[in-house]
Amino acid sequence: MVWAYIERMQDTRMVKAIHTWKHISKRPMGRPKIRWEDDVKNDIQRLKVPNWKTLVQERGRWKEVVGKPKTLH
Repeated sequence: MVWAYIERMQDTRMVKAIHTWKHISKRPMGRPKIRWEDDVKNDIQRLKVPNWKTLVQERGRWKEVVGKPKTLH
């Protein structure tokens, strides 16, 4: 998964800076759009993975977590 690779990057890398950048302007009125990142975070919560950002750093354990067959949708 691409976002796990980005989480392992050093904070000084441009790709990580762009990934963690927060847009400041206002959103349009109406129902907020569900972003890809929000969907991934919901999946992680449904899998009940505690401290996933630190778990990503250990590639072997991370592969065990995401490699298990899960039906989320």
